[in-house]
Amino acid sequence: MTYPEHLTTHLGELADKLGMDPHDMTIVKMTPGVDERHKELELLQGSWKETRPWIIVDERDRIYTLSSAESLSMLIRLLSTSQSENFQHKLEKAIWQRLPIDFEDVWSVAMDRIQTMARTQADRTVVNIDLDWLVSEIKQKYPNLFYHLDQMLSQKE
Repeated sequence: MTYPEHLTTHLGELADKLGMDPHDMTIVKMTPGVDERHKELELLQGSWKETRPWIIVDERDRIYTLSSAESLSMLIRLLSTSQSENFQHKLEKAIWQRLPIDFEDVWSVAMDRIQTMARTQADRTVVNIDLDWLVSEIKQKYPNLFYHLDQMLSQKE
């Protein structure tokens, strides 16, 4: 099926982002229904039984996607895992930059401090925390957990 050029371009870009061939997409046209609570759907391309996301084009040529609850749930789990891994890598980097004597001890103190901060939040999450600041604070409070190059160099002289 052929679409207006601007829509074809947009659908092509969307297909690239979704890792799909534009010709394999299920495309549905949505038009006004008999009243405000109803819409009519017309299958333009693909199949109603397709398990991939459906692309819905409304009467103003705005594009939406419709996905199964299972796919959305999997996406949320993947994003959550990715966010957690990213946070852990950033914390690990911040700790290693301060030269810990025992990484695991510093990690435990940092996680305990983060959990304490999270408990003080209304929604029990800490969205933005400066991990460099946190590890610096831990180093000041627990200097025995870190090597101090300035002290080591002065002892050698």
